Amino acid sequence: MHRFNRLAAGLLTAGVLVAAGLPAARPVQAQNTAKLLTVGNTPLFLIRVGDTLNGKEWTIADRINHVQDVFAKYLGGQYSKFTWKKWGDRVHIYLNGEFLLAVTPADAQATHHKSAETLAPTWVASLEKGFDQGHTPSTGTARR
Repeated sequence: MHRFNRLAAGLLTAGVLVAAGLPAARPVQAQNTAKLLTVGNTPLFLIRVGDTLNGKEWTIADRINHVQDVFAKYLGGQYSKFTWKKWGDRVHIYLNGEFLLAVTPADAQATHHKSAETLAPTWVASLEKGFDQGHTPSTGTARR
């Protein structure tokens, strides 16, 4: 009987320790922590939430990687033009006509902006700054 009591006490202690650790476990959605979008050595802004674009889930890292991939195509070129277009309650940002990043209502909410439309100019200005600081035109050409 003494052996049973020690076993029961051990299991109870283990159960309490496990239960104590449960509040620390967070749902997957809550584990998305903000990540800083940088281009070269230039920090631009935090991306705080993922996105769903054309039915595909984009994590924060997916969104950042896409921006960096598109920038890589144009950083050595002669031309850069940033534009944006309202798309429902979102705003899509383009570089040289290529989709770069969506500003979503969730992005706006996470940054305490009224809407994606009020946040978009801030993101575009940061993206332009990052592009200008990372841009090295091709040899013998000037950027327009």
